Amino acid sequence: MFSSQHRQDDKAIFIRSGIAAAVSSIKNEKGKDIWLYGGASLIKTFIQERLIDIYRISVHPIALGAGKPLFEDLEERIALKLIKTNVFQSGVVQLIYEPQ
Repeated sequence: MFSSQHRQDDKAIFIRSGIAAAVSSIKNEKGKDIWLYGGASLIKTFIQERLIDIYRISVHPIALGAGKPLFEDLEERIALKLIKTNVFQSGVVQLIYEPQ
C-alpha cells in the first residue's frame, strides 16, 4: 500500500518513498497485476515515473459542470493508444489505453 503516512499492519506492506524501485520489484515478483486506485498525487507520480502499462478510464453519463482535471500538472504529453472499449448497461464507457 502506498501511503504518505507512517502506518503498520501485519497484513500489508506500506511504501512511503522509492515508489519506482518498489513497483519494479513488485512487477518482477510472481503473481497478478498491480491495480492502482488512489489520489491524484499518487497517480501523477506513477505517470511521471512511467510506471503505468495500461490506463482504464471510465466515463460516467453525468455532466457535473465542475471538478478536478483527470490528469493534472503533467510535465509532458503522454501519447496513448486505444486498445479496447467496454460499454456497460449503466451507460458507463470504459476506455482502455496503453502508452505508445
